[in-house]
Amino acid sequence: MPPKRPDLPPPPGTRSFEDIAFGSHERQAIDVHLPPSGKINGVVANIHGGSWQWLDRKVIAFWDLLDHGFAIVGMGYRMSDHAAFPAQICDINAGLAKLVQIAPEFDLPMDRVAVMGLSAGGHLAALAGLACDQPGFGPSHGIDIKGVIDIYGPSDLITLDGQWSNDPTRPPSAVTKLLGTSVTADPHHAYRASPVAHVTDQPAMPFLFVHGDEDTVVPLSHSLVLHAQLTANGTDSCLKVIKGGGHATPDMHAPPVQKVIAEFLNKVF
Repeated sequence: MPPKRPDLPPPPGTRSFEDIAFGSHERQAIDVHLPPSGKINGVVANIHGGSWQWLDRKVIAFWDLLDHGFAIVGMGYRMSDHAAFPAQICDINAGLAKLVQIAPEFDLPMDRVAVMGLSAGGHLAALAGLACDQPGFGPSHGIDIKGVIDIYGPSDLITLDGQWSNDPTRPPSAVTKLLGTSVTADPHHAYRASPVAHVTDQPAMPFLFVHGDEDTVVPLSHSLVLHAQLTANGTDSCLKVIKGGGHATPDMHAPPVQKVIAEFLNKVF
């Protein structure tokens, strides 16, 4: 069953412009939320989680970013039931391209854009940063992404699938559903869908990883490995480990984490 998450509305005073379509599917749309203050210090493209199978762009864990003057854009994308990978990253890139198109209407500072995702959204956020020019991953949006915030996201789908497939309490692997085939049948496809496959010898944009050391859904090792790869090539990468933190547990979205995210955004913008 899908995980139960609080469906929190935007804070009072938020100026929201929802369901801005970039495709024909109902999931292919973005929501723009502007801070009540009117001043926009940067734009955060927020990618929701849900094992690539559920939840939607309306679920925002860090509404507090509006208080720091950051616009939040809820990024929609098709679920694995609708289309197999790379449809999801294609939709994220198409949504970013739509954001570029409409930015003048909202006075969005497109020279200050970061991408943030939680769980499956963290996986897509990392791909948006590292594989933006990968053939077959969607349109080129032309945004110079200033930072990526990856919150307990998987970085290696082959490893993740092995862990999930060996758990008899889990339904058929979400990775298999995402890929449209098993990792065993097409390991190259699984690897190409993994952020770890897209780290080069050149530094990437700054990264912030937030992960709990008691996460049994997406183990901490996923952030550790990608963080290590990035620091090895000179990327400004920071890993914040939450002691006792699980997967999407309240402490992973608590004020100390909010503070770390806001500080990272202020630094990269």
